[in-house]
Amino acid sequence: MRAVAPLLALVACVQAHGDAKRELAERQRFLELHPNHLGHCAEEHASSGLIERAIKRRAARAAEMHRLHVRQTSSVNKSHKEDKPYTTSTDPKVVFAGNNSCILSPESTEGPFYVLGETIRSTIVDDQNGVPLHLDFQLIDVQTCKPLKGVFIEMWNANSTGVYSGALATVNGIGMSDKANLDRAFLRGAQMTDDDGVAQFSTLFPGHYEGRAPHIHVMVHSGATAQANNTLWHTKATHAGQMFFDQSLVDAVKKTAPYSTNRQNLMKNAADNILLAEAATSDPFFHYVLLGGGDNLAKDGVFAWFTLGVNQTFTRDIMAVAMRMKEGGKMVTTNPKVPGLDQIFPGGFPTAYQPGYGAPAKPSGRG
Repeated sequence: MRAVAPLLALVACVQAHGDAKRELAERQRFLELHPNHLGHCAEEHASSGLIERAIKRRAARAAEMHRLHVRQTSSVNKSHKEDKPYTTSTDPKVVFAGNNSCILSPESTEGPFYVLGETIRSTIVDDQNGVPLHLDFQLIDVQTCKPLKGVFIEMWNANSTGVYSGALATVNGIGMSDKANLDRAFLRGAQMTDDDGVAQFSTLFPGHYEGRAPHIHVMVHSGATAQANNTLWHTKATHAGQMFFDQSLVDAVKKTAPYSTNRQNLMKNAADNILLAEAATSDPFFHYVLLGGGDNLAKDGVFAWFTLGVNQTFTRDIMAVAMRMKEGGKMVTTNPKVPGLDQIFPGGFPTAYQPGYGAPAKPSGRG
């Protein structure tokens, strides 16, 4: 079991941006100086063929998985109940031209389960079960409007029952007794973007846990290089943020196994403070396609895409709670602790709540 009600209430408050107004104010000040969309890049993207290539790429990816049916998301307040049937003869431009374009403030939290040293790979499912989720990310430099090629994008999410691999915490899975979880890496990975700034992943739809709506963590690393063992070890983030899904899709996934066995309370999108802070200045929702007509969601899954506007002049230190070493996972013990939370999050708490703190130094024996 996770924890008693008072503890869950505390965690929900902390994880959901305990000072949401402060975070929102910081984001708004940031966005006063920097555009929060890529509208100014439209002409450049059209003339360069970037949009056309994105449409063809997304259509080809979906065609591989026999898509017949589409729904898209736009904002937390919009109803997404209206389904639009498509056939294989539908013009791909009608389906795949949509771009969600935003800047994720460098102050966005990496969350209390970030792990250093993840493997560079596209398929990150490992031994987990759940609804297949195929993701297409495209990174754009908001200052030049050019694709960001050759940078690393890292992603991670909880499994169907709300557990993060690679880290120990009282509120993660069965708690501190699950030592084997340190050696697991399911639903975590990183990739370098191609010439169009694109990286694709195959993961599983994220499960939920107390105090948060289902979400995907994303981090962009500019100037990072791959390690000799095909892992990423970089303690600076150009971009850190979280992406979300249509509530109707979340509800549909919740009805399928093994998500239906998750007994933790499902927080709705409209109640998630991190989501609301993101939505106040940008559109943090994926556009998506239900594969196979949506008749067998658990088997066929979802194809989703997101375009990220990245300002490369902004970077910050990130805080990992664990590291993936040659001998396996290792908790970080040098991070500063938050009074009252050190027993809940023994690896420390992220820099979004402790400005100025960085990540642990690289040990000589890293994996």
